Amino acid sequence: MEKLGSGPVSDPAPGNKEAWGYNAGQWPGAPAEKLPPGCPVVPLGMDGKVCYVVDSLGQMIDVTTSEWTHNTLISLFAARPNYLYHHWPRFNAQAIKEQGEFVINGLEVKEVHQCLIAAAARRGMFSPRESVRGRGAWLTSRGELIWHAGPALYRVDGKTLKAALPGEVDGMFYPQRPPVTLPWKEPVPPEDSPARQLLEDLRSWSWERPTLDPVLVLGLIGTMFLGAALRWRPHGFLTGDKGVGKTTLQTVIRTVLGPSVISAEDTTRAGIYQIVRQDCLPVAIDELEASAVSRKASEIIDLARVASSGGTISRGGADHEGVQFTLRNAFLFSAINPPPMEPQDRSRLAILNLGKIDKTRIGRTPTVDADVTGRMILRSLMDSWPKFPACLERWKATLFGGGLDSRAQDTYGTLLALANLLIGDAGMVAAGFDVEDHAFVGKMIGHMTSNDRQGDDDNWRQCLAHLLGSTIEAWKSGEKPTVGRVVEDWESGVLSFDAVNERLGLVGMRGREEREDGTPCKTGDAGDKRRLLCVPLSSVGLQKIFQGSKWASGVWGSALKQAPADVVIRDRGNGQNVKINRLTSRCLFVDLVAFDAHVKKEEQA
Repeated sequence: MEKLGSGPVSDPAPGNKEAWGYNAGQWPGAPAEKLPPGCPVVPLGMDGKVCYVVDSLGQMIDVTTSEWTHNTLISLFAARPNYLYHHWPRFNAQAIKEQGEFVINGLEVKEVHQCLIAAAARRGMFSPRESVRGRGAWLTSRGELIWHAGPALYRVDGKTLKAALPGEVDGMFYPQRPPVTLPWKEPVPPEDSPARQLLEDLRSWSWERPTLDPVLVLGLIGTMFLGAALRWRPHGFLTGDKGVGKTTLQTVIRTVLGPSVISAEDTTRAGIYQIVRQDCLPVAIDELEASAVSRKASEIIDLARVASSGGTISRGGADHEGVQFTLRNAFLFSAINPPPMEPQDRSRLAILNLGKIDKTRIGRTPTVDADVTGRMILRSLMDSWPKFPACLERWKATLFGGGLDSRAQDTYGTLLALANLLIGDAGMVAAGFDVEDHAFVGKMIGHMTSNDRQGDDDNWRQCLAHLLGSTIEAWKSGEKPTVGRVVEDWESGVLSFDAVNERLGLVGMRGREEREDGTPCKTGDAGDKRRLLCVPLSSVGLQKIFQGSKWASGVWGSALKQAPADVVIRDRGNGQNVKINRLTSRCLFVDLVAFDAHVKKEEQA
């Protein structure tokens, strides 16, 4: 990284040989064999018709084949216009002929174009998605944390904050951009961090989990600062009725994040990634309300899901060419009514519920200094970054002991580990989390988060639950039992085998009774029977049941095949052909006893 503080760059008048060291247009390699010395525009490479260059301001610019014009070159060399005219001059032919003088009166656009394109070709293929890093926190291949603040790159060396000009570092290009939060100049240990005071301020809201939620919010602030430096980025969702302080809390968090945060109240999925581009800065969206007539909120939640693991999204671009974006941003949402979320979305979120403000308590104004708090918290995170991997593993082990699965360990573990770094072990103990008592803390957090983790069942279980909970609409008695109710009445003996199949046939299914060896039972057979629910892979009745769900159009078959082989049987070849409503259908067999045993085993784990 090039150090800061080199002073203003000289740009002598074109044609001044003494200042430049050579005559105009006469450097070794002119006009296009190689770049002139100290060229302020640096080609990065090419991709199809696009050439990527760093302009004289340090910005990355993409120039297509048709855009190499005089105006484009003036823009690229805006900070060093004389450099451009000295190195690719067009001379006044009349002056040369009549006076023998080389008077510059223009620019050889084609020569500039040829030189820059040739230099880009020598660099080879270049992909901004893979090689360009915008503002925010990043890791080098050696695990060193870099904070790209826009005009400068910052890193901590021991106890010293070092700054350098943006540019190429460790094979990645960091373009110069408008400024965001600057880290505090001096080290910030946990005992001196404003994070402890901020945690006390956060406690003044009426949280559903007053011990856990303020700590998670503090960890979320750390996550939002660290962006791409984290392998996994959890998000936060503030919920609660009007008047509980969601917007005020959003304002406090945004004040801490300062100019680093990308804020919005009414936006779209496309609007977010067009603003974000290569930045890994945090995104805060207030009033992300569910809507019966719009999928806008759900699409933004989808975007956050992709960002958790640093996934890639694609969209159409100019000239019918697709454009890809890799997202590594942490999101904060708030709403009275959150949009519907799939389990994979909820597993990436800390749901933070707020209750009515206690009017008997004296209101407290958060002590957040817009010019100090966030900068000190950022510096504290940079100082303690080397401790993060071990701290995260410790918290993940604690949460594992509390019964949280691997995804919940990633989400809650990251938030707790970052809060731990900010306030230290002593601060965590004071907050009610004795970091030495792993077993107790793990069980406590497992209990506190159990409601939020409900519904995180495997895909096949969700599909089967949807099927069993579906109503059998057409029934002669006027009753509309669910599939699950019919199955229960079958198992308990309330309904005969024939009565069960009469009901299941209305939705295109059938029951099956068989012996342990798999042969069908005959009417009147005594003894234990295995009861199987025959689910066709294709059925008009099931199409209606799954219509509008993610398992529609026969997808239910693929989903149920994800179940354990003893729960959903699918290996009997032609033995799985079953006659239903006079037609033979290929079926999956759901073993109801094995399913009950599977559920019981998971509940006891």
